[in-house]
Amino acid sequence: MRVIAGKYKGFNLLSPKSKDSRPTDNKVKEAVFDMLYPFKVDFVGLDLFAGTGQMGIEFLSRGAYEVYFNEKNLSTFRILKENLEKIKAANAKVSKMDFKKALSTYKEDGLKFDYIFLDPPYDTNYLEDSLNLIIANELLALNGIIITESDRDIDFSHELDLSLIKEKSYGRKIIKFYIRNEDNISR
Repeated sequence: MRVIAGKYKGFNLLSPKSKDSRPTDNKVKEAVFDMLYPFKVDFVGLDLFAGTGQMGIEFLSRGAYEVYFNEKNLSTFRILKENLEKIKAANAKVSKMDFKKALSTYKEDGLKFDYIFLDPPYDTNYLEDSLNLIIANELLALNGIIITESDRDIDFSHELDLSLIKEKSYGRKIIKFYIRNEDNISR
């Protein structure tokens, strides 16, 4: 795994040796960021199921003001911390919590995110649960975008007052981009 563009371009990132890990490959990562271009200036990002942090690090590399990383697994959390130390990221905020607790904490802190990346474990309801909590806790900034990576073609937009604006499949992985419905007015 390497950082593909921006300030940290070319940095090689550590990844777990576990077969349970499924990092987003460079082709998919590059496509996600191409679809997001042009970026907001000084944006705030969230990598909720951060793993090794590669998606959040791409946000940092491309000019994020601040990126919040959350990873519950201890061994993966250690790799995440090493990757952030490797790039000397001063504007990274890292937590090791259950995603529900993390989202509750962000709400209590009054945070709003311009970009939220969600890539939870596939065989769970974590994607739907995290989307519900993000919307209920009003964590998505005005004109913010939620990017999801999953293995199932599920459209949550009708249930959660979101609009699906882009989607693309890469083998087993399905990438979707959502905005809040009220943000359609300002586009």
